[in-house]
Amino acid sequence: MFDLLPNNSHAPKISVLGVGGCGCNTINQLSKAQLADNVQLIAVNTDAQSLTMCECSVRLQIGTEITKGLGAGAKPHKGFEAAKESEAELKQHIEAADIVFITGGMGGGTGTGAMPFIATLAKELSKPLVAVVTTPFSLEGQKRAQQAKNGVDELINAADAVIVLPNDKLIDALDKKISMVNAFYESNRILQDVLQGLTTTISQSGLINIDLNDFIEVISHQGRAAMGVARQQANDDLQQTIANALQNPLLEKIELTQAKGAIVSVIATDNIELSQYNLIGACLQQQLNADAMVIIGLTIVPELDCELELMVIATGIETPAHLQQTPANELITSHSSKEVAAVERDLHAEPNAKGIDSNSSAVVIDAQVDKKPRFEPSELLNLHDFLRQKSAIAITEEDELEIPAYSRRAKLSGV
Repeated sequence: MFDLLPNNSHAPKISVLGVGGCGCNTINQLSKAQLADNVQLIAVNTDAQSLTMCECSVRLQIGTEITKGLGAGAKPHKGFEAAKESEAELKQHIEAADIVFITGGMGGGTGTGAMPFIATLAKELSKPLVAVVTTPFSLEGQKRAQQAKNGVDELINAADAVIVLPNDKLIDALDKKISMVNAFYESNRILQDVLQGLTTTISQSGLINIDLNDFIEVISHQGRAAMGVARQQANDDLQQTIANALQNPLLEKIELTQAKGAIVSVIATDNIELSQYNLIGACLQQQLNADAMVIIGLTIVPELDCELELMVIATGIETPAHLQQTPANELITSHSSKEVAAVERDLHAEPNAKGIDSNSSAVVIDAQVDKKPRFEPSELLNLHDFLRQKSAIAITEEDELEIPAYSRRAKLSGV
C-alpha cells in the first residue's frame, strides 16, 4: 500500500493541514507549540480574510473561482468543489510530505467538503493520512449533524485513520460554568495534544524507537482511531494509568477490542522497571484484539517530573453499530442538480476578491499581507487573538504537571 522508507532515511517530513475555520484555529495553536523542525503547518480555507489571520508559513486559499474568497457558506458541496478546483496546489503540498495530518470541523462547508477530497488525493499519491476532526454540538441542529456524519463517512473511506472528537463531549467533560470561548479553546487544545503527540512519536529517537515505518504499518488498518495520553505519579496504579490513556473522555465512544493495531509511546525516567514495561504491554493486549499488532516504544527522560507517561494510538476500529445507518440524504459528493446549478451560478456571480489571480485556482497568501479589518479591534472579540494569548500564557508549576512531556521538551532540555 505504502512505500516503506529505508532505515537510513532523513527525518520524516510531516505536513499538518488545518482545513476550514476550525482547522485554521488549530493551526494557530500548533504554531505556538514545541513542534519538530520537520513539521510544516498549512492553513487551508475558502475564506480569504480568515486566512490572513493564520500564523503559519503557508496559507492556501482554495476555490478562488467558486467562492470568490468569501467562504463556502456552510455548504459541503462548495467545499468539495473548491478543493477540486485547487487540486494541483493541494497535491504539491501532499507530495512533499512523508505523512499527512488533516484537521478541521465537520458539519460546515469547507472542512466537511474539502477534507474527504484531500484524503482521496493522499490515497492516490500513496501518502499515509491521519484525520482529526470535531463534530457539532447537538444544539446546532439535525441538518448540521447529518452533514457532519456524511463527511466523516466519506473521510473514513479515504483516510487511513480518523479520530473523531464530538463537541458534545465538552459539555460532559468540562466545568458547567466554562465560557463558550474557553470551551472552544479546550477543544482546540485537545486537537493540539493529539497532533503534537502523533508527530513527536514518529520524530523522536528513543531507547526503544518508534519510526515512521512502524507508524505506517499500524495505520494501514483503515478505519476509526482512538488516542489518549495519561501520566503516572509515584505509587499510582499502573493498570489505572493505562486505562486512563485508553479512555479519553473527549473521544467518540468506540470499541477498542476491535482495534487491529496500536502504537504505545512510553516516556519515563531511567528508573523504569522491566516489570512495568512488561505490564504495560500485557494490559494493552488484554484491552485490544488478540490479533492486533502492538508496537511499544520507550524514551528515557531523566528530568521527567512524574514516573512515566503513556500515549496510546489504536487504529483500524470499525464504525460503531449506532453510526452505521444509511443516511436519508445523499453524501456530499453526490450533488443534486440544484446544487450543481448553484455552483455554476456562483462561478459567474461576481469578480474575484481583490488580490486574487483569476488564472490560478488557489492562492498561497503572503504571511506579511496587512489587510484593513472590516471593524476596529475595539468593536469585537477576536477569537484568533484570544487563542494566541491563551497559548502564550506562561506555565505555572501546578499547571505544568498536567502537560505531556512532548509539550515540555524545550523546558526539560534547558532551551
